[in-house]
Amino acid sequence: MLNPPTHKANKYFLYLRRSQDAEDRQMASLEDQESEMLGIAKRLGLNIVDTIKESQSAKKPGRPRFNEMIVRINSGEADGVLCWKINRLARNPVDGGQISWMLQQSVIKHIQTYSRDYRPSDNVIMMAVELGMANQFVNDLSTDVKRGMRQKAERGWNPQRSLPIGYKHLKGYEKGQIEIVSTKDLVTAKQLFNSMLEGNYSASDIQRLSQTYGLVNKHGKYYGLQTILNMLTSEFYCGYYYWKNADGIEVRHKGKHEAILTEDEFNHVQKLLGNKGRPTRVNKLDFAFRGPLSCGECGMAITAETKVRCICTNCKFKFSCKVQTACPKCHTDLSEMKHPQLYKNVYYHCTKKRKDYVCQQSVIDERDLNEQVLETLKNVEISDDFYHWAISALKHMHGAEMVTQDEVTKQLEVKASSLRKRLDQLVVMRADGEISSEQLARMNQDTEIELRNLEREQKGLNDRMSQWVSTADKYLSFAERLTEKFNKANNEEKRLMLGTLGSTLELKDRKLHVVVPNELLGFRNVYKKLGKDLGGFDTKKDLDIQGLSGQKREVFNDLCAGLDSNQRRPKPTDLQSVVIDHSTTDACVCSC
Repeated sequence: MLNPPTHKANKYFLYLRRSQDAEDRQMASLEDQESEMLGIAKRLGLNIVDTIKESQSAKKPGRPRFNEMIVRINSGEADGVLCWKINRLARNPVDGGQISWMLQQSVIKHIQTYSRDYRPSDNVIMMAVELGMANQFVNDLSTDVKRGMRQKAERGWNPQRSLPIGYKHLKGYEKGQIEIVSTKDLVTAKQLFNSMLEGNYSASDIQRLSQTYGLVNKHGKYYGLQTILNMLTSEFYCGYYYWKNADGIEVRHKGKHEAILTEDEFNHVQKLLGNKGRPTRVNKLDFAFRGPLSCGECGMAITAETKVRCICTNCKFKFSCKVQTACPKCHTDLSEMKHPQLYKNVYYHCTKKRKDYVCQQSVIDERDLNEQVLETLKNVEISDDFYHWAISALKHMHGAEMVTQDEVTKQLEVKASSLRKRLDQLVVMRADGEISSEQLARMNQDTEIELRNLEREQKGLNDRMSQWVSTADKYLSFAERLTEKFNKANNEEKRLMLGTLGSTLELKDRKLHVVVPNELLGFRNVYKKLGKDLGGFDTKKDLDIQGLSGQKREVFNDLCAGLDSNQRRPKPTDLQSVVIDHSTTDACVCSC
């Protein structure tokens, strides 16, 4: 039973503290502390001049209400403190030492807790021990908590208190069970990442799109731009997170939670976001057909834009929801609509930046343009069988020609060696006085000119051979299963393929016009002569044994000759032979 204090203070502050940290989870609430301590104050006859409440941890200095109380005690407003336990006043040595010193100096004349009291005349060791135990409890608890969280991270579960959008910790899990589960918001997050991967959205667009999908936080409010940026730049969605090891070094861990992205997809999102994930526009050229195409009327570049529209479930009005979050007709918010229908379309059109001309070209949907591009690719595509036949034939012919080329090269080297010996002999003849200095200079000049011509001839021989083989391999590889490769390609790869397909790609009257390289058309013409009837090409057999006669031999000769004669190769000025024009029904790729 508590007894009235023998060294009674005149005025008391009732100090109540409760924090949300682990060490205070079993501590009584502020209301319970206040009720109990007011009962003790009434029983002991203590004069409480003010009640100070604080919801903050005491494991480190800096509590504003506690510091305010100390200042007020030093100014004489009170000379006693009433609190639930001594650890309510301090759990760190700085605040603990301050309270102990003020008690020893009688600035604080009395501290009354629920179970005992403290006076200036008491043995200071007991109070120091209790304050030290409170501080040690915090230290031990901090070490245990950190160790437990580190072990959880090593097991593959992110111990971070607040997880990214779409994930939450499972409460009351058993050992070996799943500790992090997915929420319904993870489906929406996946949709947002898919939109970002299309390359047509900025971070701001994704944030507006999240509102369209009705993505809100626990308070029912839309997420801000910074929160969406944090989501887009979090490796947690591709299955990884960072946590410090026992040495305090951050280590990358592979999580066991559900990942919705691959590492390649996550890295591509970071590339689209730009430096440090700043909310700037993404790469403006990241449309499949923006860059290679130009306007066929005014010559300006072709640009692209994405339109996102929604049909209001209330009034059936279609409106743009890329920026607007409510129907402009009936003012129904998107979050209030049940399963609104969203339509995303990409349109291409002329930039119309030519100041001296008003371009009349209209827009074309990306789906229509894509069909025209595929039709163009089909007109120059070759089969897998023909590709292997052509490559084998070229290697065979190239090897045979290399034998002849080596012989010519050896002859040129012998002649060049003879010319160099002649130069040495001329120097000896001049030293012996057999020729004059003028004769030496003239003969030296003639020999060096002849030697340079030989070197030029040898280099040209090598260049002609390697250039054709390299060109043939490039276009044959490009044309093999072309439409299949195009359908699987990303936007950047599609632009590169279009650049190889034609030197000129124009849009006019919603029709695609392509000037195809002569080499590509030549291979296509060779392929059309026999199609899939070429069969295999055995480099170990003689050409006649393989049945290369008649039309097949003609195809072989056309292929290996480099298609560089006027009879085999279409003239650049003959536009009908090199232009694939979608303004007509049938595309012409012939060399007639």
